[in-house]
Amino acid sequence: MPMATMRDVAELAGVSTATVSHVINGSKKLSPETTERVLRAISQVNYTPNTVAKSLRMGQTFTIGVLVEDIRGLPVAAIVSGISETLSKAGYKTIFHDLHLLEKLYNQYEQIGTYRERINEGVLLLKSSNVDGIIYVAMHDRHLDYLLDPMDTPLVYAYSHGTENDTYVTYSNKDSAADMIRYLLSKGHERIAVIAGHPHSYPTGQRLLGIQMAMQQAALTLPPEYIRYGDWEYESGKTQTKALLELPSPPTAIFAMNDLMAAGSLSAIQTMGLQIPKDIAIVGFDNREIASYLQPPLTTVALPTPAIGAKAALHIIDMISNPYAHPVREIIPCSIIERDSV
Repeated sequence: MPMATMRDVAELAGVSTATVSHVINGSKKLSPETTERVLRAISQVNYTPNTVAKSLRMGQTFTIGVLVEDIRGLPVAAIVSGISETLSKAGYKTIFHDLHLLEKLYNQYEQIGTYRERINEGVLLLKSSNVDGIIYVAMHDRHLDYLLDPMDTPLVYAYSHGTENDTYVTYSNKDSAADMIRYLLSKGHERIAVIAGHPHSYPTGQRLLGIQMAMQQAALTLPPEYIRYGDWEYESGKTQTKALLELPSPPTAIFAMNDLMAAGSLSAIQTMGLQIPKDIAIVGFDNREIASYLQPPLTTVALPTPAIGAKAALHIIDMISNPYAHPVREIIPCSIIERDSV
């Protein structure tokens, strides 16, 4: 029996093919009576809209599952925006599933393995919707080796690292931190202190490596007393800055590893009667919205979050088209947003 066409639906419903198209695509408001008549005709002739027919012919649903650790996490919304915009242009739909891990992880991002079962349940939920591929979007850049169970569905990690057999898109903590140190050196600062995140955090370790590398390249050292560990939060920035400024030879610049700690540092500096940047410089990392509203506005590192999302989308499309393609590990450069705190 031949497959029903849009013309068959139009003839049965007593309308034009354009009207049938409007009902299917929701592209024009029609009367409830007309809409119901067209839908009844579609059901009677068992008509399959062209988009679905195309999917059936090609063995694809043209749908990508996007699994996010938490949409409220700092980088996630911008990454998802890059993903959805790129997929939409390529003719793909997206299905999102939020794992709601923000409060559960708080700022202990390295404990993601605790929620391995929850994460894999999210993967199964997306796979049950017959997605062609899955993009995993993290809240924090770190290694997620073997977090997800093995699967035959194409997978791309965004804002995180997988194994050598995985495709992922992220940024370089090491190079970005080194670039900020070189920027401070170019402004005449040599006594540069660091307010780091959690000691066992992957970004903390990588950024420290970059900082030390840039200092060594300038024939300078980072004294142990110039390295203070915070917890990524505002109050720890204040506390560690006070400790740094009480040293016999305090720094002339402070590099806080995120903008929240930098905001706390800025507050502590001003409370102690010092002027920024006349007496001391302060820089951050992330380029959060708050950075441009601080007084003075904060110089910081901007993450390429929309680009990470766009590249992840392109990679998942390529993996679907080329199932035997080699894994890709793409690192996108960050940029320094220069404001008035240096």
